[in-house]
Amino acid sequence: MKSPLKISYGLRAFGIYFVILGSLIWFTLDNAIERLNDGMRQSAESVLVDLAHVIASFVEDQIIETQAGEADANHLTAATKQLERVNNLLKSREFAAQIYRVTKTTVDSQVYITDAKGIIVYDSTGQNLGQDFSRWRDVRLTLEGKYGARTSFMDRQFTEPDDPKIMIVAAPIQLHDKTLGVVSVVKPIASLEGHLLTESKQLQRYAFLLLGLALVLGYLLSLWFTRSLNKIAAYANNMADGKQVQQPVLRDARLTELAKAISHLRSQLDGKEYVENYIHSLTHELKTPITSIRGATELLREDMPEADRANFLRNIQNSNQRMSRLVDRMLSLAKLEGLTELVSTEEFDAIPTIQRLLRERETLLAEKDVRIQLDTSAPFLCTGDRVLIGQAIANLLDNAIAFSHPSTALTITLSHYNDQYRIEIRNQGDPIPDFALPKLYDRFFSLPRPNPESSASKSTGLGLSFVKEIMKLHHGEVQVFNVTGGVTAVLSW
Repeated sequence: MKSPLKISYGLRAFGIYFVILGSLIWFTLDNAIERLNDGMRQSAESVLVDLAHVIASFVEDQIIETQAGEADANHLTAATKQLERVNNLLKSREFAAQIYRVTKTTVDSQVYITDAKGIIVYDSTGQNLGQDFSRWRDVRLTLEGKYGARTSFMDRQFTEPDDPKIMIVAAPIQLHDKTLGVVSVVKPIASLEGHLLTESKQLQRYAFLLLGLALVLGYLLSLWFTRSLNKIAAYANNMADGKQVQQPVLRDARLTELAKAISHLRSQLDGKEYVENYIHSLTHELKTPITSIRGATELLREDMPEADRANFLRNIQNSNQRMSRLVDRMLSLAKLEGLTELVSTEEFDAIPTIQRLLRERETLLAEKDVRIQLDTSAPFLCTGDRVLIGQAIANLLDNAIAFSHPSTALTITLSHYNDQYRIEIRNQGDPIPDFALPKLYDRFFSLPRPNPESSASKSTGLGLSFVKEIMKLHHGEVQVFNVTGGVTAVLSW
C-alpha cells in the first residue's frame, strides 16, 4: 500500500500564509469598497442638498416676483414655469466633462416640486404631475420641518435588489415662515455606481498586485526558513552519523541558538561515550605490554644467563616504547576528534613534504630494498593543512613499507581527479584479508607486521583512524583496497 502524499512543512506554512493573507486582503478590499460607496453617496447627497436648496431659493424668488398678495398653490405653479424653461435648455445642452476616469455628457439629475399637500405641481420628466407624494419620506419629513431624503427604486414595478435605484433629497419652499411646498432633487445611483465600479476595479488591481508581491515575498521567506531548517536537519543527521561537520551559518538568531544547542547536546553525548570507549580501549591495549613488563620484571629477580637477561630487558624496553607510542597517538587522535574544522589552510607543494618523509624512512627502505617511484618533474599544488596532510601521508607510507615484499617498488602517484586532490600510494605485498578490510579504520585494530623481530612489529592500531579524522577535517576520505600484486591507499580531498 502506498504511503499517503506528505506535504512539506514549508508548503504547509506557505498555504496557511496564502489563506490568511488572501482573507485579510479580501476583507480589506471589501471594506474599502463599502467605505468608498458610502463616501461617494455622502458626497453626492451633500451636493444634492445644496442643489435642492438652490432650486428652492430660485422658486421662492419667482413666487415673490409673481405674487400680488398672499402666496398660495397657484403662485407656486406659476413660479415653476421659469424652471420649466431652464429644464428645456438643459435637455438640449451638449458637453463632455472628463471626471477622472469617467466622461459625463448629460445631466441625469431630475427635479419634482410638490405643494403643501404633497401633490406634484412640477416634474422635470413630466411623468408624475398631479400625483400624491405626501407619503414619500422626502416630502413628508420636509413638510414636517425635518430633513427629508430617501433611496427608492427607479421604477416601482421593478423592485429586485439589483434593479436601478435613485437617491432623492428634498428642501422646503418657504415664505414668511410658511411652507408652500417641497423641492425634491433626484439622482440615479447608477451614475454613482459607474464611478464606484471604476474605482473598485482600480482597487482590485492594486489588491491583486499587493497579493502577488506578498505571495512572492512569502514564498521567498518560506524558502529561506525551510532552507534554514533543512540546514539544521542535515547538520543534526550528519552529526548523528558521526561526521565532522561545521555548524551551519544562519541569519536568524533563534535558529542559530538551536544549532548551537544541537551541537552542545552532541558534544555532551559524544564526550560521555568517547570517554567510556577511550578508557575501555586504552585499558585493553595497555594490558598486554603491562603484563609483559610485569612478567619480565618478576623473571629478572631470578638468576639467569646474561643473554636471557638482555632479552628480557629488550622486551621491557619495547613494551615501554609501545605504551609511549600508544599514549601519544591517542592524545593526537583525541585532539583531532575534538576539532570541527581546520584552524588554517594554505596552498602548498606536496612533493617536498613527501620527499622529506621518504628521507626520514631511508633506513627502513634500505632494510627491505624497497624502491620509490615518484614523478617530481612538476610541483603538485594542493590546499589544506600542510602538517596534517604530511602526517596522513606518513602513516600510509609506514604501512606501505611495513607490508611490502623485499626488493619491490613503492609507487606514489599525485593527480587531480573530479576536482579533488588525490595522493595514491601502492606497494607490492600480500593482500589484506577480506575479514580485515571493513575493520581497517577501527581504533586499535591492526594486522601483524611481516617481520616479528622488529620493535615495531605491533602497531598501535590507531594509524588509519588518525588518517580518517584528518581527511574528515579536509572534507575528504581515505581508501585502502587490494589490487593485483599489492595494496593501494588513496587520500582524496
